[in-house]
Amino acid sequence: MPFRFRLKTLLRHREFLLHQAQAALGAAEAKRHRVDSEIDRVSQNLRAESMRLEHEQQAGMDIGRYLFFKEHLNYLERELLSLHLELDKASKEVQARKQEMIECDKSVKVLENIETRDREMYKLLQARKDQKKLDDVAVFKDYRDRGGKS
Repeated sequence: MPFRFRLKTLLRHREFLLHQAQAALGAAEAKRHRVDSEIDRVSQNLRAESMRLEHEQQAGMDIGRYLFFKEHLNYLERELLSLHLELDKASKEVQARKQEMIECDKSVKVLENIETRDREMYKLLQARKDQKKLDDVAVFKDYRDRGGKS
């Protein structure tokens, strides 16, 4: 009779949950990366617009254009602040997903260890049964060779 792990269905389910947790972690890390890239883009845009404002101020500009630039720079700063808040939120999500994946991985490893232990126990019991059969055959053969005499 071949070895059958009694918790195989549970192990498969936990492996499935682990794969889901890994995918969720990947999605969270991708989102954090996208937000980080967006922060870089907005920061570069803010620097470029600030330098453009300085150059235009040095060349002389009317008040309407100046107010437009100031409002645009304020908008970029608010957007940057919003992105930093989003990055913090995304980083917390990554940490939560990472912790969830670690927990799933631990539960899979526990079941794999149980399976390994059960497999070793099965092998030991099978070896004992096989040895008992060999011993019984040897005793019976010895008995038969002696002619059935005690």
